[in-house]
Amino acid sequence: MSCSPHPPFTPAPRLLPLLPLAEHMERKLVLSEQEPSYLDFTSTSSLLLWCSIDSKGTHTEFGWTDYSAAVFRNLQEFDEINFDDYSDSMRRRETLRLLFSNKKNVTSLCLPHDDRFILKIINKSQMKVFLEMLPKYYQHVKTYTNTLLANFYGLHVVKPRGGQKVRFMVTRNVLQSDSRIHKHFVIRGSPHSYHVNKAGDEEDLNMTFHLHTSHRNKILMQLKHDCNFLEEAGITHYSLLLGMHICSTPFEAALQVRHSPRYSTGSADCSESSDGPESEQGDADQDLSSDYDTTSSCSTETEDRLGVKMAARAVGFRKRESNVVSTHMAGTVQPNNVNLFFGITDILQHYSVRKHIEHVLKSLQTDHPSVSGVNPKGYSTHFQECVSKIFPENDFDINML
Repeated sequence: MSCSPHPPFTPAPRLLPLLPLAEHMERKLVLSEQEPSYLDFTSTSSLLLWCSIDSKGTHTEFGWTDYSAAVFRNLQEFDEINFDDYSDSMRRRETLRLLFSNKKNVTSLCLPHDDRFILKIINKSQMKVFLEMLPKYYQHVKTYTNTLLANFYGLHVVKPRGGQKVRFMVTRNVLQSDSRIHKHFVIRGSPHSYHVNKAGDEEDLNMTFHLHTSHRNKILMQLKHDCNFLEEAGITHYSLLLGMHICSTPFEAALQVRHSPRYSTGSADCSESSDGPESEQGDADQDLSSDYDTTSSCSTETEDRLGVKMAARAVGFRKRESNVVSTHMAGTVQPNNVNLFFGITDILQHYSVRKHIEHVLKSLQTDHPSVSGVNPKGYSTHFQECVSKIFPENDFDINML
């Protein structure tokens, strides 16, 4: 069944274009206030969706609210996201079913019909933090086109009749790729260093990633701009989501393709966690690709974006008893050519009085303060030092053009 608006309340097409929804879904518009200005960061627009999301085929009324639609439409255009395609993907039956059948209360949901987007379910306080941050976030993303910050495409609230509201944001899927992501990590600026596999066992991370020197410099410079923004916004406890594809393309050849002037610029340990497919890291002397399909190859297509399909060498390392990371031992470690995908996520944790008290109490109990209790400036420093160690200066004796 095609969708049609209730006749008396047809909106201006620029604000609420008449988009096709899922089959067997109808919608009618809710009377809203006067049309907001083009970049009004406080505007909202509402509509009703009629949709069947259960096995019985019962139609339910859903109230749907878009926040700052014009602002997010610009943010979509920055990343060449088609607004009509986006709206159709968000307001279809499969998306509503995913949101309201989330029995495990997972905060990050992947759309099975559109892997470009991740739905981040948030609470009221996180929504408030982001709305307050949105004007400066918009200017930051507009200024630094190669920002590593999470790319936000929409903020929505949906509520079934008689049910609970679900607030969610739509972000770019950092790990979207035509290549298989063999492993991914969630890296935070912390006084400890470990990663957690799917089984929940903790083990030391035993690899670093060596990039072309110019790429590393641009990443660290952009990271500084992004962390300065988060620090000024009072944000802490954010993460670097990093995915790794292991490939067989010669590293030097991949670097020659990736070395492009079109990129724009813009000792704390770290904690890493991986909730990807369970696998053994192995010993530092072990070839990191031994557990993976080594017949795969890396694409030689040039990417213009920092953090997307970046050629690197993953190198194992050992740790001394003092838990200080040591450099790799030449001749004993087999480097692996990889493509990396990464970006800064979880940027809605605002530093509060409660966090300050938590930081003080944890400091009294242990030599290592709670990562979530560190103030924004301290966390920014830890985080940047952490990432610089994950991407160390290149010391390979190869021709790195």
